[in-house]
Amino acid sequence: MKKKYQYLLLIIIFILPVIWGLLWKYSKISYQKLPVFGSLEMSGDTTPWVIPNFKFVNQNNDTISEKDFEGKIYIANFFFTSCAEVCPRMNKNLFIIYDKYKKNKQLMFISHTVDPDFDTVAILKEYAKNLKVDDYKWFFVTGSKKQLYDLAIEGYKAVAVSQNSDRDFIHSDKLVLVDKEKHIRGFYDSQDYKEIMRLEDDLKILFKEYSDKEPK
Repeated sequence: MKKKYQYLLLIIIFILPVIWGLLWKYSKISYQKLPVFGSLEMSGDTTPWVIPNFKFVNQNNDTISEKDFEGKIYIANFFFTSCAEVCPRMNKNLFIIYDKYKKNKQLMFISHTVDPDFDTVAILKEYAKNLKVDDYKWFFVTGSKKQLYDLAIEGYKAVAVSQNSDRDFIHSDKLVLVDKEKHIRGFYDSQDYKEIMRLEDDLKILFKEYSDKEPK
């Protein structure tokens, strides 16, 4: 009788999770899709926000545009290298996701500097090197301040702008999940580990959503 319970325990611990994983991967189990963020119209319908076209330079001095993300899911954020606390914590937490999915060809990352006057290509290159990320998986980009700020405010809609006597400056601790159609599917607090885990869960759902669309 004791061995019977031992076998049952082994099944619960080792076999059932494998079965569930296979069902999740290969079958169309009912699950709640992620929202598509957008503007609510008078009709009650939602018009999805679409990330507009862009062109920046990354840490390798390569031109990066929306074309580099065609057919990809990606996570975007805004930071600056001289930031003392929030940005290092943001990219350290984002690295958790990167490290887990660095071999997944469906997922990419892009971090936009909000201080392009200071964050040169060379500085971004050193920053990426210190973070130990693949230059072709995670882009750290710079460009004109106007283009960067317009994209942050009008495209990603996840930032706040503080004004002082010298200049406007963007502050954002948000991570933005973007799908293959350039629609925003989630916002996450980069300072909260629970939010990072929620982002990981949402990625699994989004991968599953696209997997279900593929012909069997």
